[in-house]
Amino acid sequence: MNVELGIAGLGAVSPAGVGVEALLQTGELVPELIPAFGSGKSYRVLRVNQKLERLARWQNEPRLRRASAIALFMVEAAKQALGETTPASLGIVAALGTGAVIPTRRFYEGVIKSGPRFASPNVFPETVFNSPVSHVAAVLGATGPCYSVVGDEAAWVSAISVAATWLATGTCENVLVIGAEEFDPILLDAYAAVRWLRRAGRYVPSEGAGALWLRRGDGPRKIEKIVEGFPYRNKHEARQAARELVEAASAVPTVLRTAENNWFASIEDELHRAHGFTTPPVLPYLGEAFTASAAWHTLRAVSQQPGRMLQPVWGLSHQCSALLLGVE
Repeated sequence: MNVELGIAGLGAVSPAGVGVEALLQTGELVPELIPAFGSGKSYRVLRVNQKLERLARWQNEPRLRRASAIALFMVEAAKQALGETTPASLGIVAALGTGAVIPTRRFYEGVIKSGPRFASPNVFPETVFNSPVSHVAAVLGATGPCYSVVGDEAAWVSAISVAATWLATGTCENVLVIGAEEFDPILLDAYAAVRWLRRAGRYVPSEGAGALWLRRGDGPRKIEKIVEGFPYRNKHEARQAARELVEAASAVPTVLRTAENNWFASIEDELHRAHGFTTPPVLPYLGEAFTASAAWHTLRAVSQQPGRMLQPVWGLSHQCSALLLGVE
C-alpha cells in the first residue's frame, strides 16, 4: 500500500523499562529463570517490572482494576504517545499475538477444577481479545472505532494498514496503533510444544507494548509505504519471499536487522550481502514479544537516525511484511 502517515507520537513499555528512551539503552538485559506451568522445566524470560511507578499507577484506575497486565502496558504506551490530551476523532488498532493470557488461564482453571457452574463471570470478559483495547479506549475517552488484529509479528504491519485505511477514508483523524503482549508461565509449555524454545538461549520470551500515534500527511517521522503478505512454507521459500519483499518495497540502502536471534538472521545476512545494505547500530536484544517486538523495532528505527529505512517483519505463521520508514 502506498501511503504517507505522519508519526505524531511514540510510546513504549518493555523489559528495558518504561519509555522509548529505554528501548535505546546499550546495556544487556538479564533474563529471569521461570518454571513452565506444567512441564516441570524452566526457561529464561524477560519480564516487565510492573512495580515501576508509571505502571503501578494504572492499577488504581477504576476501569483497570480487573484488567490484565497487557491493558496496563497498552494504556501506558498510549499515554506516552498522545501526551496530556486525547485528540479528537481518535481510533485505536491493537495488534496482538497471545492477548490477555493471564485471565484466560484463570478462567479455564476455574472451569477445569470446579466445573462449568463455577466459571467466573468477572474474569470471562477479560479473556476476549478486544478487551484490552476496550479498556484503553475507555481510559482515554476515544470516540473512534477500536479494533484488534490477532496474529504474529506481521500483525503489526496489518494493524498499521488498518489505520491507514481509516485515515484515508476519513473514518478517523487520528489513530493509535499498539502492539502488545503479556506473559504467563503457561505460554512456556505452549512455546516448547511448537519447538520455539528448542535452541537454548536463542529464543527468550518477553512482554510489553509499543504505540504509534498516526495522522494523515507528512511529518518529520513518517511511514511511507506498507508492504504486506509474502508467504513461505520453508527456508527456501522464505529466501524468495524476502527477495520479493525487498523488490516490492523499492528498498533503500538502510535496512533494519529484525531477526538477529532466530533462523531468519541468515536470510537477512544474505539480503545485506546481495544488496549492499547498511544497518543502524545494533541494539540490545529485548526478547521475542511478537507484535510488541515488531512495534519496538519501528520505534527504535524512527528514534535512532535520519533517513529512509526498510523494516522487514517476519511472522511465525509464515509470512513476511515490511514498513518503509522516513525520518527527517
